[in-house]
Order: sequence, then structure tokens, then C-alpha cells
Amino acid sequence: MQTTLNVTIPIISFLICILTAYILGKTPAFNFLNARENRFKSLDGIRGFLALSVFFHHFVITYYWKKNDIWASPPEKMFDNFGSVGVAIFFIITGFLFISKITKKSTTNWVSLYKSRFFRIVPLYGFTLVVISLVVFASSKFNLHVSIPMLIKDYIKWGLFHGGSLNGFTDTRKIIAGVDWTLKYEWLFYICLPLISLCISKLKKVGIYLLVAATLILFFQPFYIFSFKTSYFIFFCIGGFASYLIKNYKPNFKITGKIASTINLLFIIIAMLYPNTLDIFHVFTIAIVFLLTLLGNDLFGIFTLRSSIILGEISYSIYLLHGVILYLLFTVAFPLEASSSLLSDFLLLMPLTSVAVVLISAATFLLIEKPCMSIGKKST
Repeated sequence: MQTTLNVTIPIISFLICILTAYILGKTPAFNFLNARENRFKSLDGIRGFLALSVFFHHFVITYYWKKNDIWASPPEKMFDNFGSVGVAIFFIITGFLFISKITKKSTTNWVSLYKSRFFRIVPLYGFTLVVISLVVFASSKFNLHVSIPMLIKDYIKWGLFHGGSLNGFTDTRKIIAGVDWTLKYEWLFYICLPLISLCISKLKKVGIYLLVAATLILFFQPFYIFSFKTSYFIFFCIGGFASYLIKNYKPNFKITGKIASTINLLFIIIAMLYPNTLDIFHVFTIAIVFLLTLLGNDLFGIFTLRSSIILGEISYSIYLLHGVILYLLFTVAFPLEASSSLLSDFLLLMPLTSVAVVLISAATFLLIEKPCMSIGKKST
């Protein structure tokens, strides 16, 4: 019974999210999508499902946190992989898009690139940090529990995507489900782009192969550079190398049809159930899912649905805010007594919570993300 629910409830939740996005798509707020042309439409469509997968991962972690008072990966491998696979493909997409961007032209306007990244990422992150602060200080009854210099230091850490406790509140990062850690990897990649660009432009194929070789070494012999684990660099490399292949070999075909979708689905299932998370075979499986999607496979038409594209548009809000919503729901508004409940009972709340996550994320996208992205484009 539990195993059946573990599979069926997330599927039902995905379907309900698609339905919610379909309804949102009928509103004028998303009419801007009508004029969009995108060669990699399936890639846009998969992003929403990646963000929702990370949300499902933290949904189950929330249950075990309440049950065992420990914030850790869930014992169910599928729910564990929901988070790891979702983040991995997000990193791959980032690598693909930005290596494509810097190699598309002979010169790159770095000021414009970094301005666009700032207005894309920071405003919603700032809003989320405000919400986190309100929760923290409300929990502290608006009393200051640390010195002003310490509080300033804490906020500087959050500003650098190395967040910890605020005002001595030990559960601060749990409010955001700890998802902020990926943003420091994204920004490290952005900061390294000029060096990557120089390596590719000056050394050509040799530079590319050196970058790939270095990344593989850092994957098989991982260590920490400051707070960065080197094994994660491989995902940006996969995306970047895919960009190189697309640019230089210009495939004029798409991997579509039922057989291709069946193969893609098979690799997705393997990626979600594979027991040795993020080992080399798992990375290979994840890379295949990305490549099939990149080359136009829409998973029986799912990734190219307008609903899926909308979920992709709001995926950053889903990713960044779902932890806040989980915390406000199950710690503040309706404190969860998981010690006396079963995971199967808690999973029944996933579809309804998913609707709340999608609706709130759509609102923050329209009110914060979209206007700020427009400002970023105008200022470049």
C-alpha cells in the first residue's frame, strides 16, 4: 500500500499541477507566451517538473523531520532522487544555456550578462529572505537574540548564498528547505564564465577537452574548494559540452515519437529509482534524459504542453518558495504531529499543497520575477 502511494500520489500531484497551470494559462497574465519562439521548447517544459520534483523531495523530508527531529534525505530512494535529479538537470541546463550564450558571438557583453543574472535571481531571493526574516523574528517574538554585528554578519552570509541561522534561530535554513545552496554553485559558474570563454576561444578544441578532463578528475576525486564540492561541476560541464556539440555538428533532426518517448521515460524511471545517487552511472542516466529532451523529445507531448511551459516559467519561484510554504503550512499554521501519523496519510496532502505552491509561485513570478527581468533587459 505504501509503495503504491509513493508512486501514485506524486503522479497525481504532477497532473494537478498541470491542470492548475492550464487554468492559469487561460488568464491574460500569461499571454506573453503566445509570441515566444523557442528551438528548445521541451527543455523549457521540463523545468517545471524538475522544480516540482525538488518540492516533492522536501515534502517527504518535512514528514521525517517532524517524525524524527532530523533534517536528512528520506529513506525512500525515489523521493531522495527527486531532489538530486532535479538539481542535477537544472545545473546541466544552466551549463548548456550559458556556454551557448558566450560562444554564440565572438565577444560577450559581460556587464549585460551579469546584470541580467542579477535581476533574474536576486529580487526573488531578496523577497524570500524578507519572508524568512519575518518568520524568524516572529518566532523570536521580535526580540534580538544576537548582537547587531553578528546579525549583520548573518545577513552577509545569506547575501552570498551561504546562509545559516538568523538571530540565533537554528531552524532558519529549514524555512527555505535549504535550497539556497544551489545558488552559490550557479553564481560560481557565472563568475567562471570569462575564464571558460577565454579557454575555449584561445585553445579551441584543446581547451574544451582540458575543461572536460579537469571536470572528470574533480568528479572522480572530489574535494571541497571552500564550501564547493567539486563533484557537482560535472553537471555544468555536461550542459556546456552539449552546447559545443549542438553548435559544431548542428543536428537537424529531433528525437520524437512514441518509441523515443518510451526510451526517455525509461531513463527517467531509472534515474528516479537508481540506488547509488549521483555515481557515474546515475550521472550518465541523467545526461541521457537531458540530451533526449534537448533534441526535442517531449515525453508523449507532456513537455510541450502550454501548461508545462507555464510551470517552466514559474519554476524558479517553485524552487525557491516551496520550502517556505511547507514551513508555514506544517510548522506554523498547522503543526504536523508526524510521530502519530503515517507517511501514507501525509502524502495525501501533497496534491493540495502542490496547488498552493503553483498558485503562489505564479503570483511571485508575475509580481516580482517578470517585472525585474524586464528591468534587467532594459538596463543592458
